Amino acid sequence: MSDTARMLDETAARLLERHAGDDAALMREAVEAGLFLVLVGEDDGGFGGGFAEAAAIARQWGRHAAPLPVVELMIGARLAALAEKTDLAGRTTAALAIGDAAVAAPLFPGAEAAFVLRAAGMLSLGEAGIGAAAPASLAHEPFAALAGERRLDGIDADALAQVRAGAALLQAAAMTGAMARVLEIATDYANTRNQFGRPLGKFQAIQNLIADAASELLIAEAVAGAGLAALDRGDATPLDWLAAKAQAGRAATVVAANIHQVMGAIGFTDEHELHRYTKRLWTWRDRWGRQSWCEAEIGRMACAAGGAGLWPLIADRGAQDAA
Repeated sequence: MSDTARMLDETAARLLERHAGDDAALMREAVEAGLFLVLVGEDDGGFGGGFAEAAAIARQWGRHAAPLPVVELMIGARLAALAEKTDLAGRTTAALAIGDAAVAAPLFPGAEAAFVLRAAGMLSLGEAGIGAAAPASLAHEPFAALAGERRLDGIDADALAQVRAGAALLQAAAMTGAMARVLEIATDYANTRNQFGRPLGKFQAIQNLIADAASELLIAEAVAGAGLAALDRGDATPLDWLAAKAQAGRAATVVAANIHQVMGAIGFTDEHELHRYTKRLWTWRDRWGRQSWCEAEIGRMACAAGGAGLWPLIADRGAQDAA
């Protein structure tokens, strides 16, 4: 982790702990600190950071189950800067629409607009481009008929593709933060809750559930980290973010199922904190690239590579990440 990423990680953690339960204060101080502008250049009033730095914030947001849509806020600010609408940076969110489908963009009190990144398919932006609309329109109308919709032309296609990849990777990072906290909750519970005269954590069945969940999380962290590093280096491929988002979705499914089994009935109660994380994980599986879509695209890439090209497709990517 770079010095900048560490600073952002610590700042976000302090802010989230200080304003737990106070959404308005959290939003106000986060905006004042410029946390959502990490992907905006210094000339435009931002940090000028990379996606790895932004991921440090996303992970803390997931770890604290914070209510604000941090990934969409950071991506919205990045898109505002690309569209030369820096006055909107920090006051917009973003969402992804595939084809002509309607889309729900996460909003927050005081939001002025939402950027909708429209894609012809999972990997091709085509001519769909990017649009922006007022929150009132997004609340009740399909994307194809947005009142107040504006096309934002002139943005480089490669820059848009990078933002799209970054959004998926940041969402994966937020998911790893949430999963890490879920595992902490389960481990603490298993070590302190006694059943049949000994802690739950002494039972092999419980150990296996937690170990399987931890293994999936470690893989998700590694894949997301490699993708973020590649994106900041400038040599990322679609396989990087597809693999990261697919694995994050798979890990979220295993972690949520296993830990709810470990926790038993108490984990399903509204009073316990566990559901704040697992509900988010279930929702985030579909954000910025549904797990099944990502897996299908990876399968198509493997088929297109053929027998001779499949191993280089995987090995060459791994060699670059190791370097």
